[in-house]
Amino acid sequence: MLFSSLAARFVCLRPALLGLSLLSAGPVAQARPRPHYAVPGHEKPVALLRAGRATYLVTEHSVFQLEGAAFVRKQQLGSPVQCAAATDTALWLGTRAGVLSLNTASFKMHALHLPGPDAAPGITAVFGDARGAMWVGTNGQGVYRWANQAFTQELHTPAINGGVATADSSVWIATNIGLSRRQGAEWTRYNEEGVANHEIPDNIVEKLLPDNAGNLWVVMSDAICVFENGGQRGAAEEELPSVKFIGRPGNEVTGVASMAGAGRLFATAQGLLLLPNEPAGFASFAPATDKVEPKRLLLPVALPAGAGNPVLLQVDKRQRLWLVSAEGVTVLTNAELRRLIATPATGKALASRPTR
Repeated sequence: MLFSSLAARFVCLRPALLGLSLLSAGPVAQARPRPHYAVPGHEKPVALLRAGRATYLVTEHSVFQLEGAAFVRKQQLGSPVQCAAATDTALWLGTRAGVLSLNTASFKMHALHLPGPDAAPGITAVFGDARGAMWVGTNGQGVYRWANQAFTQELHTPAINGGVATADSSVWIATNIGLSRRQGAEWTRYNEEGVANHEIPDNIVEKLLPDNAGNLWVVMSDAICVFENGGQRGAAEEELPSVKFIGRPGNEVTGVASMAGAGRLFATAQGLLLLPNEPAGFASFAPATDKVEPKRLLLPVALPAGAGNPVLLQVDKRQRLWLVSAEGVTVLTNAELRRLIATPATGKALASRPTR
């Protein structure tokens, strides 16, 4: 339940989970954002990565580098890329047939072989942690950490769906039996049963989406919850803010960004949706209440036709919003984004509905 600012501590309804309902579309202000980069191939975007001053776009079968006013293809791959991460000197590409390292000076690739019975497993997570170590999650063989030019297995759970690291040095792994978190040398598992009071609404964790405000969004098969500030206080200390869905049931969420003065943006299959900042005087919920507040609604954000439907959202150091779709990459300043957002003049608000 996302009824208070991300900068403040959330509370949530219990045991009910709220679904955020989509406001019926009305007139939305249009503006012409600058710049927009067309990307050849119309391939599914996988990751927008930065290493030093360089910007890379990884799609399902290609790696592009931003050069001047264009993304230039540097490498093509046969096996579909499912995840990617950047180091100072290389891009790590997780494919359906193993891990590849792409040197960003020569753009030559070589395979990184994982131990285990399958020499080329499907890779579902590649990321670096706060200490600079690289992690790899697989479909069937668990999770590995790259250290001393070799892989060490860190988690044996077979069904890995994703992984990220947060600024507090935590490593988070999405699995089909809950969410695993490593802090230091210890692993904690969050699941529906709430073992040791570490509870999340669903055991099947499909993806993990960190935003630029330090929050971790956990997308599950039947709910979405958020660890505020990377879960520094932990789910055992308070109940996590949760919603049943974003926009409508079954709507896929692929990215989240927090924009100053506007609110939270969600890249979804329905399009770009905005959860506006809390209005002045908005009353928050007390834990365990059964009241439903119908004022918190999502607004559709209309983008120019060339921008397509964003799959990835990223906020850079200049607080510009990068929106990545199969059609290309659009960059918006905060002022340009706010010009695109307008409260519909007509349209009936839909209340959030509790699920019991």
